[in-house]
Amino acid sequence: MEDEKKEIIIKNEIINKNKTKLPLIKIIIIIVVAAVLFGGGIFGISSVFKSQEKVLRIGLKDVGELITQTCHTVVLEDTEESKYIFDIEIPFTKSRQIFSYDFDVDASINFSEIDIEEINDTEKEIKVRVPHAKVYKVILVPDSFKSYLDSDGLFTRIDLTEHNEALIRMEEAAKNQCLASNLLDHADENAQRLISAMIKSESKYEKYTIVYNYYTEKLTEE
Repeated sequence: MEDEKKEIIIKNEIINKNKTKLPLIKIIIIIVVAAVLFGGGIFGISSVFKSQEKVLRIGLKDVGELITQTCHTVVLEDTEESKYIFDIEIPFTKSRQIFSYDFDVDASINFSEIDIEEINDTEKEIKVRVPHAKVYKVILVPDSFKSYLDSDGLFTRIDLTEHNEALIRMEEAAKNQCLASNLLDHADENAQRLISAMIKSESKYEKYTIVYNYYTEKLTEE
């Protein structure tokens, strides 16, 4: 009986020892897994990420509307208002404001309308059909206001409605001034440079000639 009791005691001691060892083994496994997942320097484990890209097509349509030229101009406005009786101006009733604002006039082309018509590998030539540039936006520069004259006449004042109408006229004047300065021609030229750079960034097309054919039948070659 004493031998059997000793054997039972020995087995219990072995079981208890194994129970104390198992949690340690689990902890070690958890640490190793965590080191692998999070890339920490534990045990010298590291990860290597590799990526390869291949251009399958020339992607121009993802750009959307793109500003290719901005014209900066200053517009002077001279506004006056008087009281009249039978088309005769009443003395001392004239109000007058002379002021200016700066404007930025943006010209853009819609890249989603660009169409690569032909890629000729034999002639090393790419034909691209593009839209002409158009005025995209006229932006008043807020901090550019300058006042040169602001005088009020008797019983006459220039109200906010008239001031707003003056701003609309100034925007139109800014646009016309920039159009007269060949804004759209410069925008077309810059668009060609951008498109050429995008196409020729692919090494295969680096030495190709880009032929631009506009929707209005304007044909230029680079």
